[in-house]
Amino acid sequence: MRKITILLTFLFFIGTIGVYAQTRTISGKVTSSEDGQGIPGVTITVKGTTVGTTTDLDGNYSLEVKPQYKTLQFSFVGMKTVDVALTDQTEINMTMEPDVMLMDEVVVTAMGISREKKTLGYAVQDVSGDQLDQAKTTNVINALSGRVAGV
Repeated sequence: MRKITILLTFLFFIGTIGVYAQTRTISGKVTSSEDGQGIPGVTITVKGTTVGTTTDLDGNYSLEVKPQYKTLQFSFVGMKTVDVALTDQTEINMTMEPDVMLMDEVVVTAMGISREKKTLGYAVQDVSGDQLDQAKTTNVINALSGRVAGV
């Protein structure tokens, strides 16, 4: 009976080693296309799951991935999101490009709620950057003086 117990215990440990061997480690570095420097805080996720990681201060990352997953997704604020198909490689270095978007006019109310100017039911005063440049002062409050009510 003791031999059977030892044999079953041995087979159990061999079986758990096989389960852990099914994952592989993918690592690499994420850099910017503008200056070639590493980008800290880039989110790398296995597409369709919650498995993921972020890059360190130098842009390096390491991620454990199961073989059934086929795509990694790299995302960062201000950069284009990139999807990379997984093959047999264990190192994926990524270069991310900036995603430039122009914003429309937005009004931030006193409560911090952003709305378009035409949807507001009250008067809004505009001050452009050119008008602030004409004031020739280093203090923004002094530059707004006389241009906005209450300042």
